Amino acid sequence: MTRDRQPVTRRGFLRGLAALGGAGAVYHGLTTLGLLAIPPAYAGIPAYAPDIGKGRSVAILGAGMAGLTAALLLARAGFTVKVIEANRHIGGRSLTVRPGDEYAEVGREAMVCRFDQGLYLNAGPGRIPHHHTAVLEYCRELGVAMEPYIFASRANLMQSDKAFGGHPVQLRRIKHELRGQLSEMLAKVPDPAALDGSLTADDRSAFLEMLRQFGDLQRGRNGALVYNGSGRAGYTIAPGAGRNPGMLYPEIDLKTLLDSDFWKNGLFNDMVDFWQTSLLQPVGGMDMIVKGLLRAKIPGGRTVRDLVVTESPVGEVTNTGSGVQVVHAKGPETFDFCISTMAPSLLAKTKNNFTPAYTDALKRIQDAAAFKLGWQASRRFWEEDDQIYGGISWTDHPITQMWYPSNEFFSKTGVLTGAYNNGATAEMFGRLTHEQRVQLALEGGEKLHPGFASWVYRDRALSIAWHNMPHFAGGWQNNPPEADPEAYFRLTMPEGNLMLAGDFLSYWWGWKEGAIRSADLAVEAVVSRVSQGG
Repeated sequence: MTRDRQPVTRRGFLRGLAALGGAGAVYHGLTTLGLLAIPPAYAGIPAYAPDIGKGRSVAILGAGMAGLTAALLLARAGFTVKVIEANRHIGGRSLTVRPGDEYAEVGREAMVCRFDQGLYLNAGPGRIPHHHTAVLEYCRELGVAMEPYIFASRANLMQSDKAFGGHPVQLRRIKHELRGQLSEMLAKVPDPAALDGSLTADDRSAFLEMLRQFGDLQRGRNGALVYNGSGRAGYTIAPGAGRNPGMLYPEIDLKTLLDSDFWKNGLFNDMVDFWQTSLLQPVGGMDMIVKGLLRAKIPGGRTVRDLVVTESPVGEVTNTGSGVQVVHAKGPETFDFCISTMAPSLLAKTKNNFTPAYTDALKRIQDAAAFKLGWQASRRFWEEDDQIYGGISWTDHPITQMWYPSNEFFSKTGVLTGAYNNGATAEMFGRLTHEQRVQLALEGGEKLHPGFASWVYRDRALSIAWHNMPHFAGGWQNNPPEADPEAYFRLTMPEGNLMLAGDFLSYWWGWKEGAIRSADLAVEAVVSRVSQGG
């Protein structure tokens, strides 16, 4: 057997999936091959005996999703709970900015939202995948209404200075041209059985028919399957009534598609496990989940909001012989247990008596810079001019992405996320003044939508660099389970009577799902200690 006819191994298949669709594609590939079990659905919001925590106290450091979730569960189980939040804002990175709201990065003037009434920007998280069942279960119980969040529309745009003269191109055109070109190449393989070693003649026929439909191929004069363009990719002149069949976009050759680098930047993102074409979002803003948690009832005729102390940064966390002492801006207090949802790097900077191994593990978890910028538009030009209703456009300009609202279609105005990026690009934006950020984002907007600058209110733009925000270390922590498994494993264990919770302590890092599930585990650890007489 020659090298060209070697069968594709499982390892090779999965490597190919990784190159094409990233980790999400590999996950589904593993599941399909029976090498990975499908994770079970969320078993439901934990419920403990209502008096199991009677006479025991817990400090929770941070009033984000993990902290508020843990507070609700512990209070329902009879614990005395205090949530200590460094900022005035409650909700952590679930920051929804509305008219009149303000926030400030360290050392900068406050940003004040001047949007029209009823508009808002989700400055932090903005979407929920369908399989984030813990988040959705809490939303169901708390009465948080949901609506679709459109992640990808075929009308969204891709733009690169390397291709098409820098002009934006519809996502549908790039996707379906690539499908067609690749399908024609596969159809020319003389013996598809060489790919697997198990295709019969009937299988070969079915395989070719599948390719014909997958790539919208046509039969050539010699019977070969060829790609000659497709209505799936769109039209330069749209079909109409009467004798107007429309005119297809001209075919794009494979080399042009490869040279564009679109396949490196956003083209396959909707294949990733947590970025489906349609996701979910709370009606009225992401902070509706936080508001639902704050108004949740707990014993004594109170709500979770009654447990939260704000504007009280923590300076010391010390394990004692029987509990944990927490020193914060409102004074020192001692608790039986403490759950910290602070970023590990920030917890490591507090005065503490942690073991060297634990402190080292905290310091080894890396923080990710993240940046967002929001615009209010004077008109919904993306709908009126480009027939874009939701989704994200991608560009190799530093803004990286532009999000279109998935609600209030046909209304007069709306809010765009005009930039969203992380890493070195976010750090660069973070060093700029707000005015410089706005100018750079205008340039990126013009690349996707020529005329952009005349359709957005420059003086109402909002920008936020999460790594510059007080008492935050960044937008999230960079993949702690896989980047540093030794440190991650150490942090999943208690340090004295201190436990951690937060999305960083999960395989859903950067997502609300990880925050909630980690809070469940931290509460379970506290309850287990109490049940065992600890």
